[in-house]
Amino acid sequence: MIKVKSWTPREIRAMMVLKGVTLKNIAEEANVTASAIHQVIYSVGRVKGYRLRPYIAKAIGKKTEEIWPNDSM
Repeated sequence: MIKVKSWTPREIRAMMVLKGVTLKNIAEEANVTASAIHQVIYSVGRVKGYRLRPYIAKAIGKKTEEIWPNDSM
């Protein structure tokens, strides 16, 4: 099985900049704090954020599986 790497936080943030999306925009859509979105992107501690990942992916025009291909729920 070929293992594809997940996007790095830097890649996710770069795409957000290109799309004009902020942490606050995503947080408002997901009804959480911007800090919660930050924790998911940067995988702070044990935070995986499976519930929030679709909001991040949608905001940058990608599928969740494209950004985090090896993480199953």
